Amino acid sequence: MAIFDKSNAESPASSETTIIASGAKIDGVFNCASRLHVDGEITGEVHSKSIVTIGKGGKINGNVTANRLIVNGLFQGNADCNGVEVLAGGKFLGKVMSKELMIEAKAEFEGESKIKRDNQTHIIKKVEPKDK
Repeated sequence: MAIFDKSNAESPASSETTIIASGAKIDGVFNCASRLHVDGEITGEVHSKSIVTIGKGGKINGNVTANRLIVNGLFQGNADCNGVEVLAGGKFLGKVMSKELMIEAKAEFEGESKIKRDNQTHIIKKVEPKDK
């Protein structure tokens, strides 16, 4: 048995974080496999397989698809995530589709919320008895 195991060297570490610093502005589509922390501004689309956090001075204007969205700054747009948290001081303006939505006291939420379900479409047909 070796002390160092390189068998999982190709998998992205869950502790990696991409930071959009204060003063930075991004327009367009942003794809990210790691965590994303936004202190600057993003206009467009954000796609992440992990957690997207908007810092106190951060802004996202557009669509976010992520595992989790944490809003401590300003979010305007549509969010499709498994979980969304709007923290005290955070502002969410738009539509959210998620399994979980948490809005803290002194947070602002203005928009629509829909519950994301694992099996979104269930078609139930009424079965008529057959004539004998």
